[in-house]
Amino acid sequence: MMDENLDLVQYTNRGRPSNAQRLKMPRQTKIELRKLKKQMNYKDGTEILLAISLVTDDMNRHVAMFPEVMFLDVTANTNRQKRDLFLMVVKDPCGSVYIGNITFIPSGKRWVYDMIYKNFFIILLGKLTISRNRLGLTDDDEAEWGPLDDAIKTIDCWKKSKHMLCNFHALTLAFFEKIHPKLPHKRGGTKRELTEVGNAYGKLLC
Repeated sequence: MMDENLDLVQYTNRGRPSNAQRLKMPRQTKIELRKLKKQMNYKDGTEILLAISLVTDDMNRHVAMFPEVMFLDVTANTNRQKRDLFLMVVKDPCGSVYIGNITFIPSGKRWVYDMIYKNFFIILLGKLTISRNRLGLTDDDEAEWGPLDDAIKTIDCWKKSKHMLCNFHALTLAFFEKIHPKLPHKRGGTKRELTEVGNAYGKLLC
């Protein structure tokens, strides 16, 4: 929640009455909150629900069982309010995927992800589970992975983790953006149609 003074108040509930905690906000975050409030045309003194982060008992159990690798990404336009939905998922050794966290976020700003990694995950999943993570995979949105890197460098329970880009963004997308345009293409074909020589080069590089 964002209160009338642009301070953030975090409410947690794990089967008992909610506990409220006022969070210390950096000056830059308050500037972002002020902009957000203005964009949403809310009057001064209005309290705003900014984010809802959910971890059910089943989610908690799955992350506790398979905490080593977390897949982190945002889906767009998946609900009636068209709010971005942040998902963290884990995999078991057989390749089955389990959702570990769902967070409805107000925007894709850096401070939002900072709150997720440094507050929501630690409170909802626990420091012990987070300390067993070894890898966080994201796309190439710096607003999303930058706060994860910060958490790894500054918070004890994150310190054994590493961040990497997913294969698509680290290899496939980079290949099509930087290498594919320079390979021999078929005349009159589509931009993606390579000659035999071009395909051979592509296979060697991949």
